[in-house]
This record gives sequence, structure tokens and C-alpha cells, in this order.
Amino acid sequence: MAQEPLPILRAHTNLVDIQDGDVLLKRAWTIDPAVALDVYAVRRSALGKKVTFITDLDSMSFDVLPGRTWDFVILLDGRPCRTRVSTLTQPFRRVGSAEASGPVSIPMSISNGKLHLQGRFNDSGLLDLIFDTGADTNVLYPSALGKGARLRFDGSVNNAGTGGRTLRQTSSDNRLEVADLRWDHEPVLYVEKQADAADGIVGYPVFQDKVVELDFDRMRLIIHEVVPGHAEGFAKTAMPFSGTLTAVVTGFGLGDRREAGPLLLDTGGSGTLTVNPAFASAHGLPRGLRKIGSSEMRGVGSGVVRSDVLLLPELILAGHTLRNVPINVERPSEREPGPPGGALFMEVLSRFNIILDYQRNEAYFRPNGRFGVPFQVSSSGPPWYAKALLATIAMASLALFLARWRRRAPGSHAT
Repeated sequence: MAQEPLPILRAHTNLVDIQDGDVLLKRAWTIDPAVALDVYAVRRSALGKKVTFITDLDSMSFDVLPGRTWDFVILLDGRPCRTRVSTLTQPFRRVGSAEASGPVSIPMSISNGKLHLQGRFNDSGLLDLIFDTGADTNVLYPSALGKGARLRFDGSVNNAGTGGRTLRQTSSDNRLEVADLRWDHEPVLYVEKQADAADGIVGYPVFQDKVVELDFDRMRLIIHEVVPGHAEGFAKTAMPFSGTLTAVVTGFGLGDRREAGPLLLDTGGSGTLTVNPAFASAHGLPRGLRKIGSSEMRGVGSGVVRSDVLLLPELILAGHTLRNVPINVERPSEREPGPPGGALFMEVLSRFNIILDYQRNEAYFRPNGRFGVPFQVSSSGPPWYAKALLATIAMASLALFLARWRRRAPGSHAT
């Protein structure tokens, strides 16, 4: 029997906005004719909602329900790009000894400057996984396969990053277990280069319908259904989306002047923070700041991102001021420029206990026992400088400029 033709959405430019329920993700999707089937994983919900793709020429909406897929075609200047909207990823289920309701407390640790937890993929042995608020999908490395994480590859993506573009394999249907929580139908990007000592990455979307508390005093990751009562003792700030990732406005004390701009929240980064050349230019950096060193960032390819390390007198986050913070300012390069932006890494974030309300796009910060610990300021090497460039699928209007690895929404490019 002949199949009905797929709906067609026309576009002239390759960047698309997505209205996912009540969340608008600006420039959150990149159309790529080279990908055989591009899959957008709808933000997790146990209820139905509307998802709308918005191009420069037109829009198309889907009334979605959990556990299904919808296919359509985007015509990019006449070139067909088959696209799928998927609601297969769902909230976790409590298994084993987990209570039927109430907060879930998960042990976490800091290793090589990044936030780690333990878990399993597809009944593997216990894996060392980075919990990355700056990644919007899951990633596995060869060491995970060596520990029994079997993957059934059923797709591929163009992995665009500092080393150029590499076609990488993806697996769309996997089981993830962390503590007494279980997720089915999780997507995984496989990176054949062991880019970190960890076995892989768990992206923040596994908790995107929850409230996530990072208690660095007790080293516990606590998952709530609603904002806990003790959040009243924290300072609250907006946590808007930039593409599919979240950011907070961060202040810069520069002697006689103040600047501020949005920076991504990135617990998978081992430095303090980094900003791209566009952000530096927009906010008058490095004018008046002392250079204390330089750094290089390397990814899963052969490319290198070079930065100057400057000493920032004051960094203001949710009304709290950190002093004498070494920051990375990327040097101008021939790479494709992005909009102004950057990211906050663990050397800053771990000085706060943090509550991330992914339901209402709000973040709460309270200084913890590490808040007053001086930053290491040295020009002999880069303990501050940046992320081990772990490949993950992420697209954000603020992520392109980081020249690390983020490029698209779930089921699309990684950099």
C-alpha cells in the first residue's frame, strides 16, 4: 500500500526555533541535509502538549502524547531533511528500595574538576559518569563498552567541534539506572575516542521535569518534585534557556565599572569560566584586567582553542561576590563566530549549594563551605582553564561560540 506523503515544512535558513509546550527554545535546531533522519526528543512530560517548529518561512505544530513519534520533512531551499519528533524519553521510574514518593538522594563526587555519579547503561557494570548540566544528551566512551554497556546503533550524527566534523554513531533506545532510578528509551551518542577518564556523560534532560539540588557540603544530588522549603534561604535568579541549555546572568566587577551577561551552567567543566571573543568585545574585556597566563582546550578532534587567562577582580552570581577569579577569554580565530556568551564551570559552581528548578526555569544559590577558599592563581599552568572537551549533543545559541562541542538539540549534532 502506498504511504501517505509526509508533511512538509519549508525553510530558507538552517536554524529553527522550537516551541516545546510552554518553553520557547530559540535557534534550538539546526537543519542538516547530510543526516538521514534527525530526531528531536521532546522535553519530558507525562502529559500531552503542543510542539511547534518555527522556520524563517513557516511553522508546523504537533499535538504530542507520551511514547510516540511523528515524522515530517523540512525542505531547506529544496533539499529534503527527514525529521522526527519523539516522546519516547520519559521521566524516571523508582525501582528497588526507592520510596514511592519524596526526594531522591544520590551520592556525587568531584573528580578531575567535574561532577560525577555512578550508574549503569543496559545492565552494564558500574560506570563512572559525569553529570553535566551543560549537556543535553547522554554520551558513552569506549571504556563503557568495555564494562558491558552494549549499544545497538541505529543512527548517526555529524559531530562538529574544534577538530572539524566527524560522523558518529548513535543509539536511540537504552536503559539508564542511577541509584534506585531507572529510565528506558534513553538516547546515547557514542564517541569512539576516550575523551575523559570517565566512562561517559549523563545529560541534564534526565531530570528536566524535576527540581535538582546540588548539595556540595554533603556531596549529594537530591531530586525533588517541587522546590524544597529550605530554598527560602537561597538567593533566587532567573534561569532562561539558551538553545536547549540553561544560563544565568553573571556580573563582572571591573574596577570602576560593572558588566553582566548570561553564562551557561556547566557542571561538566573543570575550570572557573570561559567567554568567547564576542562576549569579551561586548563587555570590554580584557581592558583593565591583568593577564596571568594562557590556556589551550582540546576536543575529540585535532583542533585547539587558545585563550588568555585574566584575573577578574569580582564575579557576582545571584548577589554573591567571588573575588580574584581567573577567567578564560578565548582569542579571536578563524572559526565560525557565534553570539556573545560563555559558561560557568565547577570551580565557581561548587562554591555554592544550588537548586535548579527546571520546571519554572529558576535557579537558587547559597554559598557553601568552599565559598571563601581562594582561587588558585598561577601563571605556570592551567588548572582553571576549561572543560575537557567531551563530545555531547547540545545545541545552544550560546554554545556555538564556546568552540568546544555543543551544536544541536537532542538527536542532532555534537561538537
